[in-house]
Amino acid sequence: MRYRILSGQIAGIWLFALAAIGTHAGAETINVAVASNFAATMHVVKQRFEAEQDHQINIIAGSSGKHFAQIINGAPFDLFLSADSERPRQLEIRGHVAIGRRHVYAIGQLILWSRRPDPPLTETSLLQHERNGLRRLALANPNLAPYGRAAVEVMTKLGVYEQLRAKLVMGENVSQAFQFTYTGNAEFGFVALSQALALGQSDSGWHIPLDYYQPISQEMVLLSNRAGARALFAFLQSAAMAPILLEYGYVPPQI
Repeated sequence: MRYRILSGQIAGIWLFALAAIGTHAGAETINVAVASNFAATMHVVKQRFEAEQDHQINIIAGSSGKHFAQIINGAPFDLFLSADSERPRQLEIRGHVAIGRRHVYAIGQLILWSRRPDPPLTETSLLQHERNGLRRLALANPNLAPYGRAAVEVMTKLGVYEQLRAKLVMGENVSQAFQFTYTGNAEFGFVALSQALALGQSDSGWHIPLDYYQPISQEMVLLSNRAGARALFAFLQSAAMAPILLEYGYVPPQI
């Protein structure tokens, strides 16, 4: 009888160990291509996700255009978090993404920003740009980047676009526009709020009202059917994302 009890206990221990091994064996490393403006936020998502899941996230940050080209050419990404909605839509049209595997994960916010802490920029900073010593104004290329298109919409709404065209310095994407402004190559820059928040310098910028430009819908696409990728795709659509997005300068899609 004593032997049988011990045997049952040992069997139970082995079953527990095998279950644990099986769980660990199912863990995956997910390759996630992330738009550069969302990279800092994605590192926070990585910490939260990996605290709850066995899966690990490998973040590959870069411009959405380059990621798009890499996916077209067969790059082994499991998810793609774009800075826009057009590239994910094109991937769906071209058959790289199954129907239902494309979703808005964040709404970007635009800020007119300067490294000068005082005085803080306001709408008047553009309306009276000559008085404010504006010689160069950075923005992302509006033909390539949604943040750039939004910047043009803001200037057009304020009636200053034609006056400012000669002063515009265009980057390939919003990250490059931010670099122009950060290094002083441009006095002001239209950048992502998330970038200014990452430096702790959002107070020196003008937080542009959301109704001054069309929503900057950032979409993601699920590129593989791996369990870890599906889990992250679901996490990025969950209620757990709302406080992260708000803290790092984005609007949750459901708001």
